[in-house]
Amino acid sequence: MTSRLHCFSRCGAGLVLLGAALLARPATAQQIDARETGAPAGGLFGDGAGLLLSGDPLAEGNPPPVATQPKRFLPAAAGVVLLEVLPWAFDRYLNKSDFSYISFETIKENFKTGFKYDRDAFRVNQSSHPYHGGLFFDSARSNGYGFWESGLFVMAGSLIWECCMENTTPSINDFVNTTLGGMARGEVAHRASVLILDNTAGGANRLWREITAGIINPVGAINRLLRGEMTRDFANPDDRFPSGFSLSVDSGYRRTGGGGEHLNQGSLSVSALYGNPFAGDIRNPFDTFWVGIDVNWPGGTFVSRIEERGILKGWELTDSSSPARHIFGFSQEYEYLNNKSQVFGAQMFGAGFLSRYQLRPGLIAVTDLSAIAFPLAGIQTTDFENPQTGRNYDYAPGGGLRAEGRIYAGGREILGGGYGVVWARTANGPSDTNTLQFFRAVVRLPLAGPVSAGAAYAWYSRKTSYAGFFEARKTQNEGRVFVNWVFPHR
Repeated sequence: MTSRLHCFSRCGAGLVLLGAALLARPATAQQIDARETGAPAGGLFGDGAGLLLSGDPLAEGNPPPVATQPKRFLPAAAGVVLLEVLPWAFDRYLNKSDFSYISFETIKENFKTGFKYDRDAFRVNQSSHPYHGGLFFDSARSNGYGFWESGLFVMAGSLIWECCMENTTPSINDFVNTTLGGMARGEVAHRASVLILDNTAGGANRLWREITAGIINPVGAINRLLRGEMTRDFANPDDRFPSGFSLSVDSGYRRTGGGGEHLNQGSLSVSALYGNPFAGDIRNPFDTFWVGIDVNWPGGTFVSRIEERGILKGWELTDSSSPARHIFGFSQEYEYLNNKSQVFGAQMFGAGFLSRYQLRPGLIAVTDLSAIAFPLAGIQTTDFENPQTGRNYDYAPGGGLRAEGRIYAGGREILGGGYGVVWARTANGPSDTNTLQFFRAVVRLPLAGPVSAGAAYAWYSRKTSYAGFFEARKTQNEGRVFVNWVFPHR
């Protein structure tokens, strides 16, 4: 897959957040404002950005989602085929890219050679391929298939592309990133678009909803167009609304340490929480998910973080009326980080405990303790292209631990902190091992209505070991001051 998809991949998470906020509000105000918005966003490298937390409804009062459309195999499979043929035709006949000149001989040779690691740029492999996988996923998801079933379509789409649509050796890293990243990114796009769409709306309201949902989930929009649903008035799906939805925006100033250029920048951090694990949104994959994106300007890396994390399955370990509640669950995550010490991209799985403590009336603590594993992460280790791999980053499987905690007063986050560490042993690249660490802390002061002011500190670290020489630890310190806005405000 060429780098042309990268711009769509980078803006996709931001469109999910902003689109859901701007267009979901009119139809969901009564349903969502009266409910709990759940535990905060977070992850190994994430930041909840001050999401709301208020009272929980009982988990038993939240029924599981109801399937509302039949499974349509032929349109789903046809969508996957088109997503193979159209990019290939663009590369072959317009770009005239070398890799797109395929034949039965190149396909036969690919089957003989088997999977290896490729030499593509970091952003292509860790950002564009998950986006392409999300398109495969939504071809099935928008035609009535569930999360795991749609994952099979992504796997098939990725295998077909690797073996048949390029004359280069099939890439194991592309297969992992497209399949797993596509599942996570595709499900987020699907649920966000369903939340935005309103099949009973009309006029300009309907138009802007269809356009915004189409940008977030283009394959779903094409299927709606072909079925005549874009203009037809009919009932919304029963599982359209989650138990809660919250969007938070931090806008302010960022100062980074560690030397180099662009030490002083403006910053914008946008986070969203869909669903509520403590209201029972833990039965189906991504009933609860978190999305976050950080952008910085002027100069330097514009997008420094994209995170999408969803609960695959969870179990309530305590009574829903208990002042101390604990959930054990499994999660799937897409991570993309780009700063001075860590350029990291991975599809991850987590297992751990999410807990909520009622300290006293109006004061709540939430903790997240979990272990994570990733089958293959891309980690930049040098500033130059290695002649053996053709890349400036290595591929490595690994795992780690994370711990986060936040305190809420009157439903608003006032204190937060977290630490995470991952260890990775290189499978392809000049390094031997990599250890990445992260620490963050934030304090917020509510001002008026949905507005608060805050300050945050973050520390990133990467220690890379090599067989032949020593490299010092790479670190970046970051301080931020900001104004925060939360939607919906209660």
